[in-house]
Amino acid sequence: MYCKAERNEMKMKKRLLLILIVILLAMTIAGCSTASKQDNQSAQEKTITDMDGNAVQLPAKVEKIGTSWPGFINTLCVAGGADKIVASSDQIKNYPWALKIFPNLSSVNYPFSTAGTSIEELIKNKPDVVFLRSGDDIDKIKEAGIPVVMIDYKNNSINDMVDAVTLVGSILGDSETKQAAKYKDFVTKNVDKINSVTSKVSDAQKPKVLALSVTGSKLSTWGSNIIQNEEIKIAGGVNVAENDISGSKEVSMEQVLQWNPDDIFLVGNLTDRTNLLNDSKFSQLSAVINGKVFVVPKGVFVWSNLGSETALYLPWMAKNLYPDQLKDLDISAQTKDFYKTFFNYNLSDDELTRILNAQDPQ
Repeated sequence: MYCKAERNEMKMKKRLLLILIVILLAMTIAGCSTASKQDNQSAQEKTITDMDGNAVQLPAKVEKIGTSWPGFINTLCVAGGADKIVASSDQIKNYPWALKIFPNLSSVNYPFSTAGTSIEELIKNKPDVVFLRSGDDIDKIKEAGIPVVMIDYKNNSINDMVDAVTLVGSILGDSETKQAAKYKDFVTKNVDKINSVTSKVSDAQKPKVLALSVTGSKLSTWGSNIIQNEEIKIAGGVNVAENDISGSKEVSMEQVLQWNPDDIFLVGNLTDRTNLLNDSKFSQLSAVINGKVFVVPKGVFVWSNLGSETALYLPWMAKNLYPDQLKDLDISAQTKDFYKTFFNYNLSDDELTRILNAQDPQ
């Protein structure tokens, strides 16, 4: 038989064992709860890498987006994100086709302007993510608790646009990812089609091309290290300004006459084209003599600028440079198909004509 002291000792051990079991159970439950919370948080978030290489944590389901850059609106839209745009720049009002095709853009918040960013206006809509460029109020927006995805077209290439659309698709969801893949396929097929013709033409035989902007008496063009140079090359031309200019720059009439381009692609409208053709200063140019002055189409964005419609500009330009070799390239059909597939908009014949002529919607 146990003595009283031994019985008390056994009771104490049992109590200690019970306390230890309770502590272990509590720790196990707490651990499971923490793991559950972490798993739940992980399921509600995702991490992407933006175009500057930054790792950005975003909600797993992105519902509301914004951008400071009106020119990036077309990229968001082509990936299927038009209905998710809640914040943009007031400069979007300068893009009438964007407002026509995506009427919701007329009623979104405009926290971004040339004067800077209104954080108070931006947080009203609480976007899940905003797409910004270098020079924007990046730190201020991050401090407001809004995730920032940087857009950077480092290579001035159509490949940058494909990458941007792909990135947007991966951020917005599965259907948008599939839409981005369709866009990449559209670009690839057209570039391959053009290359099948232009690769057989020597540089000496390729037409000399000038991308030109006329503002009053000022002439501007684009040389190397910019998307317009790549566009001309892909379309099978030789950029007359490539060796003389980097980026975009105002040029003299004397320089244009010296270049004497075979084809001019004019950023402007039909009136600008008529004025150029009737201006005696241009009368000596081969492009003017042969009537090869083409107005760059303008839809949601100017087609020759780096945007989603660059995918249409490449075959359009190539068709104008090589009309006989690319007879089966139906630009009108492609444009209608593009707007239906990527903008969910059925272009009428009149709307198609107006876009191809760089005219605003009626």
